Amino acid sequence: MHRAIQAVIALCIMAVLVGFLARGTDWAEVSAAIMQARPAWLGAALVAIIACFFTRIQRWSYIVRAVHPASFRHMFSATQIGFLVNFTIALRLGELVRAVALARLARLPVSKSLALVAMDRVTDLVGLLAVMLVAVTAYRPTADVVIPPNTLGNAAEVIVPKALIQVCTLGTFAGLVGIVVVLVAVYVSQDLALRWIRATLGRVSARLSEWVCRMLAQFADGLHIFRSAGDLAKSTVFSLITWGLFVAALWCFIQAFSIEAPWYAAFVAQSMLAVAVGLPGVPGMLGQFHLPIVAGLVMATPGLDPNQAKALAIAAYLFNAGPVILTGLACAMWEGMGVVDMTRAGVAAEAHAKSPGDL
Repeated sequence: MHRAIQAVIALCIMAVLVGFLARGTDWAEVSAAIMQARPAWLGAALVAIIACFFTRIQRWSYIVRAVHPASFRHMFSATQIGFLVNFTIALRLGELVRAVALARLARLPVSKSLALVAMDRVTDLVGLLAVMLVAVTAYRPTADVVIPPNTLGNAAEVIVPKALIQVCTLGTFAGLVGIVVVLVAVYVSQDLALRWIRATLGRVSARLSEWVCRMLAQFADGLHIFRSAGDLAKSTVFSLITWGLFVAALWCFIQAFSIEAPWYAAFVAQSMLAVAVGLPGVPGMLGQFHLPIVAGLVMATPGLDPNQAKALAIAAYLFNAGPVILTGLACAMWEGMGVVDMTRAGVAAEAHAKSPGDL
């Protein structure tokens, strides 16, 4: 029932986001912009997107192999099946599915696999922070930003104070840095954290205290990469390469649609996209993927036609979703895994992880 309610809420959010995207849109202009896009640049964007599939796995391999042996094929299949779920099912269940898939393919405990996925998200933040740092440093509007009518469902133009933009961007960046610092501190001070939990929470419930300690230890077990400076450095490098390819793909889309945007527009749009898709997802990421790209491009490029930005966002969505769905389905068939069954197993794993009564 809990998941059903979440799914209904996700559908409602999707309807609102799609409504914002469609409101006031001149679909004839959008279609014309798509038809006039330059094929060579679209092809370059597709190459960058597909390259991300492999650099992302290489980044994760330094984390997984520090804890448990796993083949590139198994990590690739688990990741693509997980992304397939993220792009087709709401609530970002793909991360849970990725953990369950890797656990089955590499024959390791699901709890440990969940920790490895969580650690991958931590190293992923390093690349995102680099992109956001460029965006925060380069994008400094000297005046309030004007959002034209019918850009984000607004009937009239919207004035966004430059001070608000600076506060939001810096706040988001600082928040992500804080998450990384906290997770590293948990690993470095694990023994102290376990003693503190047992001394405080243990007075309320010994079972709950031990469950929390177990979950903390399992998560820290996935942080073995910190014991190898070389693996940490390699994982960080591939995180930067992966996010560089994300930005490069978006820049190629800008060139494909002949948009005269400042060089940092791709960094701004990519930062906004990353934050948006990092939230609990809506089915197919419809609207959730498009609107941040449109908003980022319009904000970074004064005078840009919103219909042109929407055409680019639609193309970027198709070029991202298409390969993810096709490779995810191919990997599921290759490994003999049903997507629905894997999703159910992921939900069950999450429920088990949250239940201290299972101790």
